Amino acid sequence: AITGEDGGYAFRTVKPGPYPWPNGPNDWRPSHIHFSVFGHGFAQRLITQMYFEGDPLIWHCPIVRGIPDKAAVETLIATLDMQATIPFDARAYKFDIVLRGRRASLFENRLEGN
Repeated sequence: AITGEDGGYAFRTVKPGPYPWPNGPNDWRPSHIHFSVFGHGFAQRLITQMYFEGDPLIWHCPIVRGIPDKAAVETLIATLDMQATIPFDARAYKFDIVLRGRRASLFENRLEGN
């Protein structure tokens, strides 16, 4: 998706399902979507992922368990947006990706200090 002048974006997709992860005997990845964002310059690619509010597998996910800051994990969870939901058609979620500042999103590939 390309953002508008205000930085907003939207896309429509099918919600992915959870899947087993062979990292451990009962490790599962919760439903999630990966985002690849071009940051300050075209050569700077930032990668993050979004989980869905209410998914019971989030806190069992090996990747999430590896993040020591619970507040940082919370920034990776999209919230159900009933105002944007289309009745009898599609649920909508709100997920902000913040590139810089103290509210910056957690990125998988961000180097310390960038």
